[in-house]
Amino acid sequence: MYCWMDTEAKENPTLLEKEHSAVITFYYAMPTTPASKCSISYEVFGDGTIATTLSYQPIKELADMPEFGVMFKFNADYENVEWYGNGPSETYCDRQHGAKLGIYKNKVVDNVAKYLVPQECGNKTKVRWAKITDNTGKGIMFTGDELSFSALPYTPHEMENAMHPYELPQIHYTVVRVAKQQMGIGGDNSWGARTHEEYLLDVTKPMELKFCFKGIV
Repeated sequence: MYCWMDTEAKENPTLLEKEHSAVITFYYAMPTTPASKCSISYEVFGDGTIATTLSYQPIKELADMPEFGVMFKFNADYENVEWYGNGPSETYCDRQHGAKLGIYKNKVVDNVAKYLVPQECGNKTKVRWAKITDNTGKGIMFTGDELSFSALPYTPHEMENAMHPYELPQIHYTVVRVAKQQMGIGGDNSWGARTHEEYLLDVTKPMELKFCFKGIV
């Protein structure tokens, strides 16, 4: 979900200094009808760890939310991904029975499913940690409690706007998505069955995503 800085906030961002850390919080308005807001806090520690909290307050009139998370964009040199979670293939909250919990590694481009029409793909469920690194071993480590995680060479917008693989752009970056959950895929039949209720995000209650990231040098 795209968002922009909330100019109505009295101070944006805010800074809270603690004894062993500092918390920077940004407030955003989202282009929904009716309008909705979210906030994201980064608590920075002396060892380089950044504890991140994404928060959202429900809006009664809004429909289902497909995903609740944060997207990062890195240089394409960060082409190696390793994770501890479900694998080795893509998994979603309603597509997990064929997966095993373990430690896996591959290239970012390996996570692009070879569908006839480019679309959402490459997600991993129940991820405890994941690393994105270049060929020298430098990069970023993400940690959390059973996250949804993906690392692809394209943004969701680029995937959705390509009808054929050759219409995808040249690879210039690695797109990492860290989420509390994505809604299930659904499709119990071949003509568009909806996602089961238990695999939808509950948008009637406040939502919060917590995870940490730290540089690997």
